[in-house]
Amino acid sequence: MERVLDSLVHTFCVDCQQRMQRVTDIMQSGVPLSCTQLDQLHQEFDTLFGGARAVHLPEMEFFFRSMAIYARYLRNGLRDGQTIAQPAWQDLLAGIAMVRRCGDDMSLCLEHCNKHRSTLLQAIENRINKGDTR
Repeated sequence: MERVLDSLVHTFCVDCQQRMQRVTDIMQSGVPLSCTQLDQLHQEFDTLFGGARAVHLPEMEFFFRSMAIYARYLRNGLRDGQTIAQPAWQDLLAGIAMVRRCGDDMSLCLEHCNKHRSTLLQAIENRINKGDTR
């Protein structure tokens, strides 16, 4: 059974790397992003959330779900005519950079970033709870 799970985690890691390449492609023009680009980011993060859940990586599951929610939050703000300030974009970019630093072993990624991950996710949650796009 452990071999099967290891194989699934490996498959998830490969998928994660491919999806993060798509995220990189979406981010190629830099911020600010359009509503369409934020929708694409949401989809990539939401898919990674499901993959992390399937292979029992709860920290990554929580992280990717939070990033998906944040991408959708920023998209909704733009759609509603709000200005998204640089610090709000920086939180999105920090989350993306955190995953990019993981290299080939995505399954251990967030273990190496615990303090930064917690701080970032708290900042994102605070922005969403306060309705803050500054």
